[in-house]
Parts: sequence; structure tokens; C-alpha cells
Amino acid sequence: MSDKKTAKEFFVDIWTKLKVFWKTPPKGRYMNLKEIVCFGGSAFGVSTMVTVVSGLITATQIPGIYDIDVIHGAYICLIASVLGLIIQPFFGKLLQNTNTKFGRYKPFILGLAPIFAVFAIAATWQPQNLSEQARTLYAYLVCSPTLIIWNLFQNTFYMMPGVVTPNQQERTDIWAPIGLVIGFSPTVMNVLGGLIKAYFNKQGMEYMAYRYLGFIYAIVGFVLVLCLFLVKERVIVTNENKEKVGLFEGLGMIMKNKPLLIFTLALILGSCRTMVEVDAEVIGRLRYATDIDKGLTIFSTLTMITGFAVTPNMILLPLMTRKLNNRDIIMIWMACNTIGYLVLGIVGLEAIPQGAWSAVIITALRFISLFNAIASLQPLMMAEICDYQQLKTGKRLEGFIQMFMYALVLVFTNIGLVVAAYVKQGMNYQPSNFYGGADIPTQEEIAAALRYFRVAFIVSAVSAALMFIVMLFYKLGKKEHAEIVEKLRELGLKQGNEQVAAEEVGIAETSKQIEEEQAQAEQGENVVSDSDASENQDKPEEGKDGGDNSDDLKF
Repeated sequence: MSDKKTAKEFFVDIWTKLKVFWKTPPKGRYMNLKEIVCFGGSAFGVSTMVTVVSGLITATQIPGIYDIDVIHGAYICLIASVLGLIIQPFFGKLLQNTNTKFGRYKPFILGLAPIFAVFAIAATWQPQNLSEQARTLYAYLVCSPTLIIWNLFQNTFYMMPGVVTPNQQERTDIWAPIGLVIGFSPTVMNVLGGLIKAYFNKQGMEYMAYRYLGFIYAIVGFVLVLCLFLVKERVIVTNENKEKVGLFEGLGMIMKNKPLLIFTLALILGSCRTMVEVDAEVIGRLRYATDIDKGLTIFSTLTMITGFAVTPNMILLPLMTRKLNNRDIIMIWMACNTIGYLVLGIVGLEAIPQGAWSAVIITALRFISLFNAIASLQPLMMAEICDYQQLKTGKRLEGFIQMFMYALVLVFTNIGLVVAAYVKQGMNYQPSNFYGGADIPTQEEIAAALRYFRVAFIVSAVSAALMFIVMLFYKLGKKEHAEIVEKLRELGLKQGNEQVAAEEVGIAETSKQIEEEQAQAEQGENVVSDSDASENQDKPEEGKDGGDNSDDLKF
């Protein structure tokens, strides 16, 4: 008799394992399917809320949305990032010293969510019929706190991959598909947002598009974030990490973290690698068709392609991390980044025939340039660096590490955008000339924009190349991290701390046990039905031996 399963048996087996996986993690893992789904749902909610700000409240979009001078968008972003950097050490200390039954980070994420939603709606619901001075003041007063909260909210959530499981490969296996979910939200925003903006742009009411997008995304995102209630935080416990830490003490400790300092330097030097992308929509409006509205529509449609650039890497990330160190993966991505933008910078957009050719060539090269998933890999690397920090100093200090890897890098990113804004002014390129149903741009304005894009492409390529070079010195690989986790676990056990244990029984073993238990139950029923009741009474021990052994099973 063949051991090959029929199609029905195959699907029944898959369904059985999924039912077990819903409540029981695989062997050696920590998270079951129910928790993973809830984690993914909360991630999509966070991404949806974050996309409202990262897609609409940017150094380029702010001047376009509010119809103000280009320099104000850059200054608003810079002010917000500097204030965020000042707040971050205090916020990091608060995170480190928080220890509730709900976890360390969940209370902050869930607490910031409704506040962030309100500010996101206010920032995209800009008032009309005001003077330029009033619009500028409103932008500073509303967009600056919005960006500060956005940064704290997003970065705190990015700590979650490091605490949902201490198993680094499980972090990658779970976070990679969740990264696809996170990446889906901005892609939808770019596609639908572009179409909605094109519709209202024809009516001279583009501001209505921002209002609709801001309100819908903020509310839907907030509701999905609530899935985080069903996600657990798990950290290897050591005595030192339970102790409170002072502000300057924490800052001094992270200065001993060499991998953190190297990676932060790489991120700072690479902070301008996508500088040109903040103006990508203007490129589409000007080059994808001779008509701005049509160009915007085509650009929004093709955004599905450039947005897909991160998808292969997210899908392959679990496999890539099994074969390569994180450093090598980033270097491969930075090489693609450098090549794509360098070609566009050398050739120049004006050399590519306007229309279909521009749409195809520019989209293809932008796809190569955006062929990475750093946004998904960076939280995983931060988790490794936090584990290293805990072994080095006894404390994980995630909030302080976040200050370097996110807040400090954001300041340098916005400094670059301020410099770019002055370059735009000097080259007579004003993004607001191409937004909001404004008058048809002049040839001089279009030429100025194209000259700026050539410069921006070159700067982006050089920035990516510098990040590639610095990552050569990053030495925290898979082998080193595995040793760190093992040493932490041994230390915690020596100190008498109870550690979170992975399931001893996994999906396959549990499924088999369930099948055997069901078979035994069916066999027991048949024995009872075919036997004489009095005979069974005379043999109580046999009945006992044939009973249910479920108490011996481990789930």
C-alpha cells in the first residue's frame, strides 16, 4: 500500500496543523498563529497611520499642500526632528524604567495612537481662504508636533520585533511577511492618493484629497492598532535589566556599543540616499505625459511597480538571513541603490523622451534604486544590537538605542532636506508650482526642476555608496548574535530569573498526538460497543489502561 497521501488527506493534514498552530507555536518557537495575525494586524494599522504623515507631511509635500515657500517644509521637518532628538533621551529613559503587566512598549504605542490620529487629521485638514502668512503659521504649529509624535509612535512600534520573541530567526520569519503588510499601505496610498488628487486637481480643489486621505487612514489605522492588545512581550530576564537607569547613565552605556555606533554612522551617511524620492511625484507630473494631470495618473498607477521593489526582498528575507549576515544584505541593497540613481543622474531626465519612454525607463531605474527592505531589516538589527547591549552592560536600553538609530539619523536626514531646499531656491525650483491645480508651469520652471533632479540623483547615489563603505566595518553577524543570546540566557538562569521557554512540542508532533488520541478514542468506543458491559466491570484495570492519555500530552 502506497504511503503517498491523497489530496484530501493532504489538505486535512494542513488544516489540522493550522488549527494546532493557532494556539501552539512550532517546536522551539514562541509565537502561535493567532498572536502572529494580531501582530500583523497592528503593524498594518501602524503603517496606515504612519503613511498619512510620511506620505503627505514631508519637506516637499508641505509647501505643496499649504501653498507656501519651499524652505518652510524643510524647516518644519528639521525643527520637528531636533525637538524629537531632545525628547528622545527622556522618552528612552521612560521606556527603560517602565515595567507593567502589559509589557514595556505596548502601553506607549496604544496610548500614543489616538493622539497621533488626531494630529494626523489636523495636519491634512488644512484651512482654506487664509493668507500665506496664516497658512505658514498653521503649518508650523500643527505639522511640527505631528511629526514629533509620528516619530515616537513609529519607532516605539519598531521595538516590538525584538521583544515578541528572543529567537532571532523567528523574528525574521515573522517580521518579513509583516513587512509586506507594512509596505502595502504606502503603495495603496500612492496609487489611490494620486488618482484622488488628480480628480480634485481638475476641479482646483486638491486640498479635499488630502482631507479625505488623512481622515480615512487615521481612523482605520487606529482601529487596527488595537490588535496589539493580544500580542505578548518576551525578553530574556537579567537582574541588571530590571533596575532603573538614569539619563546620563544610559547615554554613557550606549557609547560602548560599537555595532550601534557603526550602524548609526552608516545610516547617517546614507540618510540622503533617497533624497530625490521626496520629489518623485513631481517627476511623474512633468515627465510621464505632456499633461500634468495625465502624468500624475500614470505615475500613481506605476507606483505599484516601484512600491513592489521592496517586496521580493521581504519575501526572501527569511531565506537571505539564513544564508547571509545582515551586513551583506544591506551592502547588496546599497549597491543597487547606487547604480540606479547614478545612471539617472548621469543621463538626466531631460535626455529621456517625455511620455511613455520616460515612464518606462525612469520607473525601471527607480525600481532598481528602491530594491531593498531596510525598513524591515532595521528593527531586526536593532533587536540584535539591544541583545548585545544587554550582554555588554546588563541593560537593553532600547529607548536610548532608538535615539541613535532613528532620531539622530532623522535629524541628519532633515538637515540634508534643508540644504536641498536652499539648492531648490537657488535653482528657482518651487514644488508648489506643480501642485494644487496651479497655473500651467512655464518652460523655465520645468527646466529648473529638471536641473535640480540631476543634482538630487547624484547626491542620492553618493549617499548610498558611503553607506555601503561604512557597513564593511559592521561585525555583528548571525554567529556572534547566537552566542550573545546563549550567554544572556545562562546569565539569567544563574541569577535565578525564570526565562520564557519555547514550546517543547511543535506543530508536527502535536498534530500527530491529536490524531493518535482521536484514533484511540474511536478504538475505545468500538471496544465498548462490542463488549459485554458486565465483562468490562469484571476487568476494571483493562478499562483503565485503555483510557485517555491526554494528561501526558504537552501543548
